[in-house]
Amino acid sequence: MQATIFPEQCDSAAVWIAAHDAMRQSVLEQSWCYGEAVASASAGRVCPERWLFRRQDRVIALAQVFARRIGPLGCFIRLVRGPLFAPGLDRASRDAVLTLIRMQYPWRQRRLLWWLPELNGGSDSETTMARLGLRPMVSGYSSIRMDLTPPLERLRAQLDGKWRNTLKTAEKSALLLEVASRAEGTWHDEAFTALMGEHDEHRLENRFLGPDAVFYSAFADAVGRSNDANEDALLLWAHAGLHLGKARPIAGILVLRHGRGATYAMGWSNEAGRLVKAHYRLIWRAMAELKSRGVTQFDLGGVDTERGAGVARFKLGLGGEVFTLAGSFV
Repeated sequence: MQATIFPEQCDSAAVWIAAHDAMRQSVLEQSWCYGEAVASASAGRVCPERWLFRRQDRVIALAQVFARRIGPLGCFIRLVRGPLFAPGLDRASRDAVLTLIRMQYPWRQRRLLWWLPELNGGSDSETTMARLGLRPMVSGYSSIRMDLTPPLERLRAQLDGKWRNTLKTAEKSALLLEVASRAEGTWHDEAFTALMGEHDEHRLENRFLGPDAVFYSAFADAVGRSNDANEDALLLWAHAGLHLGKARPIAGILVLRHGRGATYAMGWSNEAGRLVKAHYRLIWRAMAELKSRGVTQFDLGGVDTERGAGVARFKLGLGGEVFTLAGSFV
């Protein structure tokens, strides 16, 4: 008979980061700095609640949950891409952790739980969530995960032929690439500000609901406070040289590191950057930089073949593993 699994709340960045890094998958939304950024960007209106699930002295799962009080109506609870499980954890233990999470947020206490679990899509996951009294509300989230453990030569060989040829062409340009790390103290505020300005303008024009500049700035600040290089914000940007003493970005991407995983957060390119296919070089350079820092999993930040077919084709060309989660439940 197995020992009892019990939950405990975690307020230590070091303990959480170490536990997150030991899980089977590394997920941005379950990282310490993501939680800090959500709290900061919301001016404290949304608070992270971090749960470790232990069996004896071993952490077998974790879940970072976000709570927002809605006056007398109670609390709105969001759990995105969690819980995460330790490698090789048996099905019964995983189900027990899911049950413990559900018990923490009962509707009778006016705690409405909106849950996107880190479970593969399909009838089995839907049955599991139904047993917890939850029903599906939004279809599954899809993304692409790159395995960065092979040598760079093999990673390059697995690129789609057209993608690889475009990269070769892009590498012949005189474009200059820069890499700035918040954790390593090489951050470039001017390039970051320029990239965020373009990102927010793009969000408004296209009614894009993803994170804004306030959130990404808060994440970078949280990295600075955590003093742990296992979580980082990496800014990669391209320019054509100095003009009036300044380098003006023509393209850039932001990658957020969370332990041995990293996630493509956002990117921007002007007409000059698109002309020389700057994004091909930036993504490839990002993969090399992440690999050199010990990152083994690179999440390309979602893929939508209907509303973003062009971006989806670009990401699919990298040759990673497409995955779809079970969706959101209430």
